[in-house]
Amino acid sequence: MISVSLISILAYLLCVPLTAIMILWLYDSEKQYSRKAVPTRKIMCECDICLFHFTADKADKYVRCPRCKSLMERKALRKSRKN
Repeated sequence: MISVSLISILAYLLCVPLTAIMILWLYDSEKQYSRKAVPTRKIMCECDICLFHFTADKADKYVRCPRCKSLMERKALRKSRKN
C-alpha cells in the first residue's frame, strides 16, 4: 500500500490552486499588454475660444466645446504650434 503523509497532501492541495492562479494571472497580464490599437471614429479638436482640447466624432461637421459651449466648425488638432 502507498503511504502518503498529511504534510504532502496539504502541500499538494495548496500548490495546485496557487499554480493555477499564477498561470491565469500571467496569461491575463500578457493579454493586457498585447492589446492592439483599434481604429476610432473620434478626433482630437481644440476650441478656438478657450483653447480646450476635446474629442469629437469625425462625422460631425460642427462641434460644441464642452467647456465654453461655443459652436464651431470641426478642425483637427494641429500637430505643433510655431510662434
